[in-house]
Amino acid sequence: MKLYIAASIIGTSTTFVAAQNEHPQKHYLVGLLNYPNSFVPVELQNHTSGTAIPKGDAMWSESNKAPFTFVPGVGFSDMEAYYDDEGNKVNGEFFCLTDNGFGSSDNSADYALNIQHLKVQKPFTFRHAETTFEKYTEAENLGTALLHDPEGYIKWENGADIQVTYAVPDATWDDYKAKRVLTGRDFDVEGLAVINNKCAVVGDELMPAIFMVNPTTGVVLSKFVRTPDIDSNGNIIADKFLSTRSDKVHCSIADLEANACSSVASEVVDASNYRKHDKSGGYEGFSILEDGSIAAFLEKKSGDSTLSEEPGVRVYRVQPGDCSSGSAPSFDKFMGFYPFEIGAGNIADVSAIPGSSRFVAVIERNGFPSGHMWPGAGNPANNLCVVDLLDLDENMVMKNKKCILNYHDIDDPWDVDGNGIFKYGHTQVTNEALIIVDDYCESIVILPCLVAGTDTNYPWTNQFGIDVASQYFQEVDDARFMVVCFVEPIFNPEHPFLKNFAAKPSQMPAVTEVDEPAVVARGADNSRALMAHDSTTHGTLAFFGGLILAVGGFVLAA
Repeated sequence: MKLYIAASIIGTSTTFVAAQNEHPQKHYLVGLLNYPNSFVPVELQNHTSGTAIPKGDAMWSESNKAPFTFVPGVGFSDMEAYYDDEGNKVNGEFFCLTDNGFGSSDNSADYALNIQHLKVQKPFTFRHAETTFEKYTEAENLGTALLHDPEGYIKWENGADIQVTYAVPDATWDDYKAKRVLTGRDFDVEGLAVINNKCAVVGDELMPAIFMVNPTTGVVLSKFVRTPDIDSNGNIIADKFLSTRSDKVHCSIADLEANACSSVASEVVDASNYRKHDKSGGYEGFSILEDGSIAAFLEKKSGDSTLSEEPGVRVYRVQPGDCSSGSAPSFDKFMGFYPFEIGAGNIADVSAIPGSSRFVAVIERNGFPSGHMWPGAGNPANNLCVVDLLDLDENMVMKNKKCILNYHDIDDPWDVDGNGIFKYGHTQVTNEALIIVDDYCESIVILPCLVAGTDTNYPWTNQFGIDVASQYFQEVDDARFMVVCFVEPIFNPEHPFLKNFAAKPSQMPAVTEVDEPAVVARGADNSRALMAHDSTTHGTLAFFGGLILAVGGFVLAA
């Protein structure tokens, strides 16, 4: 092993790579939070839900808890910064987006899509004066907005309308019907990019598509815009779009009126003019960059998809609308393919590095866990990686990524969860919410912390199949959050981690200048204004010959 390491440093063709792009950074767990399932916001109370879930114990398809007399919490698929009326970020407060409900368009017609305003803050003192805090701190709901379409923007090309115009479970939904509330049969909303507290872009998985909303009120602000296909050179193809078997464009109006078309056979999409993608493969990673554009990551290329031969998942650059009613977002360009680490196959979420339009943090995942008996349960592949969106190889693959944190190998030196164990694993199908936080955005030091949340897949939360009498079963049944901070300010552009990001061990020092795009300012009136912004991205690495000789001598001596 030592010989391989030395050969890699010297630059020969023999290499040894641990976890492909492993570049772990020193970090520490700040603490854990839960958002209780027992708390149901007023907006979601007294509304029937889960009527399409059969009774039984089969994981992922049946539940003896359903149906519900309320719209239950199912965790969160994205979380983004919350802004006050002056356009300032509010520390510890976030817009959190639920997904389509119970997992598919077939069983989620009675799930009301919503955005919740949460307070997610954990007390922490580095054990100053030996102070300790509760293992789980409850996240606090500060408001809930039902996604609804009073202006009737959401219509499909075949004349299809949203689900509540055709059928609702019972009279408890009369108010939802009048409001034109969107459901999990209309969209699987998994991505959220917040511009200010009155304007955001939502990314959907079911078509996949994007549209504008007011995240505070939930009002839909635009029609949806479909995802364009690309040619072999990465150019957007006009009038050619992705689609899935859950896309209502493939249903007849008669079937919709009879509430008989929640999805179609895969062959129907094959025979259409659309390019087929998996019904759960649309937008999962969705983050606004410093220049005001959005990096939009498809979740995967696997499943019932024609994209499986591509070298990674597609990443598009999206431009928001101008935030006025009727102004739709647009697809600016195809940015490239994001490659997975070994074992991963899904994007869980994406968060921009504060102040950057080039670097984003990506959490990857697989389907872990599946039971608790080893071997047979699989192994996790939840890696947090930083990727350069602009550095592509000849196949348009984003070649420059560094994986800095493994969700199942988190250091807990202060024992903040109080169990006497100094490691923590953040396990859930799925870890779909991530934000890199910058509480000191006006200073020159960027706080290197993250908040990560779970999409619980309620009611199928017991994915390990453990005893429900376990001490903290309720907390892990709830939506959960963890706060992790890095020891070094690795997200500061002057820190070697980003400053030398492109450097390779075999390269001599080099400096490359890259002009950053214009920055979008969020004014007191929630308007967006372009500001001149120039910066230089340096890619340098000191290559010490003495170190090579020392390593080589050590290997020979061994």
